[in-house]
Amino acid sequence: MNDPLPHSAELQRAWIERQPVVGRDGDTFGYELRQHYAGAAAPVDPLAGSAAVLAHLLGDLDDDWLPEGKRVFIQADLSLLGDADFLELLPDGRVVLDLSGDVAAVDEALLLACDALRRRRIGLCLDDWALVEGSPELLIRAEFVKLDLSVLDALTFYQCYARLKGLPLRCIARGMMESKHYRFCRDAGIELFQGYFFTRPEIVQAREPEPGLAQLVQIFDLVGAQATPREIEDALKRSPTLMLKLLGYINSAGMGMVRKVTSVAHAVQILGYKQLYRWIALLLYTAGQGETSAALMKTVLTRSRLLELLGRDIVPRHELDNLFVIGMVSLLDVVFGRPLIEVLARLPLPEPVIRAVLEQEGVPGMLLMLVEALEAGESDRVDSLAQALGLDVAKINQTQWDAMRWAERMGAAT
Repeated sequence: MNDPLPHSAELQRAWIERQPVVGRDGDTFGYELRQHYAGAAAPVDPLAGSAAVLAHLLGDLDDDWLPEGKRVFIQADLSLLGDADFLELLPDGRVVLDLSGDVAAVDEALLLACDALRRRRIGLCLDDWALVEGSPELLIRAEFVKLDLSVLDALTFYQCYARLKGLPLRCIARGMMESKHYRFCRDAGIELFQGYFFTRPEIVQAREPEPGLAQLVQIFDLVGAQATPREIEDALKRSPTLMLKLLGYINSAGMGMVRKVTSVAHAVQILGYKQLYRWIALLLYTAGQGETSAALMKTVLTRSRLLELLGRDIVPRHELDNLFVIGMVSLLDVVFGRPLIEVLARLPLPEPVIRAVLEQEGVPGMLLMLVEALEAGESDRVDSLAQALGLDVAKINQTQWDAMRWAERMGAAT
């Protein structure tokens, strides 16, 4: 077989796309990581090359690269289970292999390899229904099975899921592109979900903000206008829940505060208005009661932090706070159910922020386009934008890990 180990040229052109796997509560269960190559840079065997590159990258990460309990899924062909070099690359624990391939490859040696992986706490997920039907021995070793709604009609989906009920494994419904897909699978009893819907939920019809959301917009205005700490605190006291959430974010591990912040006045003193502004913006995503609000919050946290980290070497220091806010407000159309141009007109935002979000102006606008392309797995667009910004693959991939880890820690404060 071809050597799947990553060569330096592949590592230099291999962009990572992350797609969340979400639980019924809307929180992130883990991430599927996919490898993309720009243009003609893809290896001869893309699946083997992708799995090997991801395994190599995962092996280089610190033990705390994701919070305890989160899982990471990578796609792998069955044939890779017979490759000792590939298996050695995999870090023990928390990794799940999304298996596909020819069921004829399942033999005693492959099953023994599966058993060895399970002893290392490496999970197995059957990502091909032919493996479920064709190999009972492989099925009993699986921790997960994926059902793809984009290729199964409703009746077939129900039939497949019914066959798996009662087995000691968990089903993941993937191919979630719209809210109707999510509701269909949730109502069927599925526990885990995956798809672009969770990184870019659809915009529902325009609606008036819920009372809590309207109140937050008022507080957002006060912070943007640099009202006195007493005025901001008085506004927040009308909603004790929001006050507790705000202080929870500020005091979370992701902020690394040395002293505990106990009041809004203290927060203004310690953080300043610009830093406080970003956390009020975050509360806009948690005020709604939408079915995917938790996943949306993780997306916007990761996006905002990624923008800030990528911009450190290419944006003047005084503009870094703007990068975080750009990420924060770039998905508010989903929260309000209105076009962004209408939403941003109601908020006290700096003009550079508005132009970056609406017109993709300047370096901040290009960074936002880059992050959006990373989320969508648009490798050619990622490649061209990264080159224009002078960012290399290794930096972007490492920065994605850092942003994901930070977002998970911040999200744990909710």
